[in-house]
Amino acid sequence: MPVHEGDTMSLDKVPYFIIDMKTAVERVAGKEPTEIAPGCCDQNGNWYFYIGLPGRNTKPLSYNVAPTGKIQFPEEIVKLYQESLDLNMEAVKAQASEDRSAGFAISAYPALRAKQLAIRKYALHHSTLIRRVLSGSFEARQRSAAAQFLGYAAQSRTQIQSLVQASHDPIEAVRNNAVRALGVLAESSPSIARQIPAGKIIPMLNSDVWTDRNKGSFLLGALTLSRDRKVLALIRAQAADSLIEMARWHEYGHAYYSRIILGRIAGIEENKLQKLAHDGVESIISTFSSH
Repeated sequence: MPVHEGDTMSLDKVPYFIIDMKTAVERVAGKEPTEIAPGCCDQNGNWYFYIGLPGRNTKPLSYNVAPTGKIQFPEEIVKLYQESLDLNMEAVKAQASEDRSAGFAISAYPALRAKQLAIRKYALHHSTLIRRVLSGSFEARQRSAAAQFLGYAAQSRTQIQSLVQASHDPIEAVRNNAVRALGVLAESSPSIARQIPAGKIIPMLNSDVWTDRNKGSFLLGALTLSRDRKVLALIRAQAADSLIEMARWHEYGHAYYSRIILGRIAGIEENKLQKLAHDGVESIISTFSSH
């Protein structure tokens, strides 16, 4: 590979490194990577790259038909969305904490928190428009904004149904925002978690897109807290290999939910599991494999 762990590079060189990495993978594996996904940041403030290798446990998602409507938000709302994205990057770099107890995310980073509260205020008064944009706008950016904003609307079955539908949008950013919103909602309330169909989310664990796997494991981590046997059995039947693969990711924050899901399927007691998730991944996998 042209880039290795610990290397230093300038951001303007990243697009060229991605091309070189694709070439290197294809030369060795005989196939192009499914994607090379850069992201920021790990616990040390460093960027990371996830390289998708095609294999038996990689299956593209079945996407919704792309909508064709012209409905859209006012320009100032799209601007608010972009500002929240920019500030979220700053908050991640600052390792700011986040309160998700109310069912929507509020950052401890003051500038981002102000934008999130503005999104919450707008969403409470315009939920119908938000759902219409999410399901009907032909513009990907409009739907991406709608998916994020809908997570800040008043909690309802209609809200959840719209977000679940958007979890299979053909645009990655829409899926990412919708599933994250569902994960935050599910964490906040067991009754909300029970309304989210795990069967619609499990295929994301096998996706050839990194954000699908990342957000899918986050949401399923919340949905398996109750240890529903049918849900755990379904996950095991459909995504065991992918969970083991993701549980071994080096970045703890990204691997955490896969480790937790595996441990719950294996029947490991929750307090013990939380400890093993940090530094006992092979013990979790061994127990899962023999369970």
